[in-house]
Amino acid sequence: MAIQGNYHYRSLSPLGSPSRTLAVASGWSYGCCSLDAPAQSFGPFANLVETWQSRRLDGRTLPARRAFEMEDFRDWMGQIFIAKIERAPFDLRYTLWGTTLVDWWGVDYTGKTLGNQSESPESWNAERRYFETMSRAPFIGLAGGMLTQHSRDHVKVLGLDLPLGDGPRMDRVLSAHLRVNFDDDVGTIIPDCPITPFEDT
Repeated sequence: MAIQGNYHYRSLSPLGSPSRTLAVASGWSYGCCSLDAPAQSFGPFANLVETWQSRRLDGRTLPARRAFEMEDFRDWMGQIFIAKIERAPFDLRYTLWGTTLVDWWGVDYTGKTLGNQSESPESWNAERRYFETMSRAPFIGLAGGMLTQHSRDHVKVLGLDLPLGDGPRMDRVLSAHLRVNFDDDVGTIIPDCPITPFEDT
C-alpha cells in the first residue's frame, strides 16, 4: 500500500499482477490493445468490440458516434458512458453516464469532467494522460479497479474504452463497464486478450 496525500493506493494491480498485462496508476490498472485485435479475445466485451470494429468504414478510421444506434448497446444499457474530448487543456466531459454506473459510482457524471465528482479530483492525472495518449495514437483500452475515490470500496469494475472520431482524429470515447468480483483479474475475465501495459510517461 502506498500513501499519497490523505489517500491510500495499492502498489499492486487491483486487476491482477502488474506483470500480467496492465500498468498501474493511482490504484487503477490501464492497458492498451490494437484496434484490430480479434473481437472474440475480449471475452464479455466481444460483442461490443465486434460492433465497433464493423463501423470502421475502411478498416482504418475510427467510427463516428453517429455510426451507432441505441440498439447497438442493448446488452450494455446503463453500463456505458460516452465522453467528449476537450482540448487546451485536455479533459473528458461526459455526455452520457449510464444509470447502472450511477448506482456503482454513487454519482452522476453527465455533463461533468473526469474525476470531478471524486474525493480527490487532482489525482486523476494518470487517467487523463491515458485518454490523451489514446487521442493521439488510438487504441482499444482497458481500465479498472476499485471505486475508492468515490467512497465505494465495495465496488470493483473493469471498463473497455473505445475511441470514436469524426474525421482524422478522436473526438469521443465510448466505454462499457462490468462489475467484477474482488478476486477477479484481467486474466480471469479476458484471458486471451493481447494487452500492452499503458506507459504513463
